[in-house]
Amino acid sequence: MKQVKVIGIASGVGANHPGCSLGAAVLRQSDHFSQLLTQHALKPVWELLLPPAAEGLKARVVQRICRQMASKIETIVIEGQPFVAIGGDHSSAMGIWAGVMRALQPVRKLGLIWIDAHLDLHTFATSLSCNLHGMPLAALLGQGDPQLSDIYGDGPLLEPQNLILIGVRSYEPAEKELLQQLNLTWYGMDAIGVTGSLQTILERAVARITSRTDQFGISIDLDAIDPADAPAVGTPVPGGIAGQELCKALMSIRNDSRLVGIEIAEFNPLFDRDHRTEYLIGGLVAALYGETSSPNKFFGSSSSGIRSHVCPTPNSSAKP
Repeated sequence: MKQVKVIGIASGVGANHPGCSLGAAVLRQSDHFSQLLTQHALKPVWELLLPPAAEGLKARVVQRICRQMASKIETIVIEGQPFVAIGGDHSSAMGIWAGVMRALQPVRKLGLIWIDAHLDLHTFATSLSCNLHGMPLAALLGQGDPQLSDIYGDGPLLEPQNLILIGVRSYEPAEKELLQQLNLTWYGMDAIGVTGSLQTILERAVARITSRTDQFGISIDLDAIDPADAPAVGTPVPGGIAGQELCKALMSIRNDSRLVGIEIAEFNPLFDRDHRTEYLIGGLVAALYGETSSPNKFFGSSSSGIRSHVCPTPNSSAKP
């Protein structure tokens, strides 16, 4: 039985709905989750469940959580252990990937594959809601305004050429402008549809990232997946990636020694239906780290596929 280290983040203060603070605890106690991993020869080892730091302004709470998370992840990476970080809202990415980059300094570089319906390139200057779960990539890239930069700290920073975004279909004009300014590589749902295979896109992304970095990570916001397969999110966007399609794609890069870890964010169990998202999260982890060769029945139906070949123009469905 292969052990996989799982770190839970019990915080939703950066999101539009606090229910995602419950996600890690629900999975830790879930027989469905543990049994699914067992079927794929995996034993989850819960390293730490970060409690919510409820006192103070939201920005300061997120700052404390991210710094605590960065310290924990840095230690894990230095020890050479791959990890699964379970959120919590996506603002925790600022701590997770900062910790990885600190561990790799000064010689090694990180590549990051960001699978998300949204660009997450907002700052306090561009966001109407000021919810921090829409800002982590701007901070990681060193593009935050003073308030966001203060939360994130001095770095380290992710190099734009070492980031690839997949599944984007909802964003604001200011985010698109920053994406173009930084010349970021991204694959919207239209690109995935033209290629005909998310697996092909992911394999290309890994090859491109690893050609100029030493290790890579994967950040998955569950709203990248079609709401029919992952209903338990606070900001669902129709026309997403099918759950089975994403699991199959992850299986194609299974056990790549350059993979440092994976983040799965925005699981809000209050919105789940029939444990559908809960099963899917187990399927994603098993697909990437499991030891069996075929997808579990909970990965989705055999007819599942990418549900949209059209990438919407900027609109009000961007992450609030």
